[in-house]
Amino acid sequence: MRSVWALSLLLALALAQTPLELEAFQRSNEARAAHGLGALAWDDAAYRAARAHALDMLERGYFDHVNPEGQGPADRMWAAGVIEARVGENLAFYEGYPPEHAARVVVGDWLNSPPHRRSLLDPEFTHLGLALVQKGDRVVVVQNFLARPFKVWVWQTPSRMREGYLRYQGRSRATVGLFVNDALRVALQPPRWSGQLELEPGSTVTLGVWGGDRYQLACRFTLPKTGCAHPKLEWSANYQERWVPSVRLQLGLPSEEFWLAYGPEPILLRSLRGDAVVEVPAAWRVVWVGVLREGHVEYTHRIPLKGPTSERGQKGEER
Repeated sequence: MRSVWALSLLLALALAQTPLELEAFQRSNEARAAHGLGALAWDDAAYRAARAHALDMLERGYFDHVNPEGQGPADRMWAAGVIEARVGENLAFYEGYPPEHAARVVVGDWLNSPPHRRSLLDPEFTHLGLALVQKGDRVVVVQNFLARPFKVWVWQTPSRMREGYLRYQGRSRATVGLFVNDALRVALQPPRWSGQLELEPGSTVTLGVWGGDRYQLACRFTLPKTGCAHPKLEWSANYQERWVPSVRLQLGLPSEEFWLAYGPEPILLRSLRGDAVVEVPAAWRVVWVGVLREGHVEYTHRIPLKGPTSERGQKGEER
């Protein structure tokens, strides 16, 4: 048991901020305060990503937001455990100067550079991880920002579920909007169209014909029904279900309306209000949480799904 505690202590110390990192972090917040902005809170996951990227650049001899494998700031932060959708990064490189000099001048240097200044003084950013790493006579400083407009609690439990597949084809003279649970999933372009959708069993499907300024209701049905008869379109469809590995996702959210989406590029799924439990196919890989602003969904959180063999799910994560 002693060796386990000793290992845990060593890992904790390895991730602890250095005095110079804390100095640069404090200077970052002093700069924001001087411009009437709120202080950034420290974020451990963002710090892990920042430190790993700084070490990688020094060890492999490059200086860029994108590493040789093509991973950008968001990729690295998400891999480190950040689930916020909006992130940013500032970099600085010094050669021939001690790390104390870098900690003292880096914030001023960023403020004198328009793109770095925009990130540092972005009012939507709420959290920061900052790494300052030295190798020989080279020093790299990395700021990793994230925007956390509200807290999200996430629990994941591997499971199995029935998933629906809707195969459809048809034709029309105007664009047809295919909505699932009132969220537009695809705009079917005339004259002919066909495709397949993965849907939750019991979903409500709505077809609307574009009328110039909005979609006009043509048909609405609830799966497993698929019928639609309307003079402005031809429609045929087949619906089937099958068992697939899934993730039971419990979300702790504020008591407001949110939208869920899925996939590497968000595809709208449905809306929900406050705390929710949803079961989604593990193959979706990612679930997004967003809010409706000015007619479009702005995604705030990106939640990677744990695989069906994952043992996680018993512990809540606050982000």
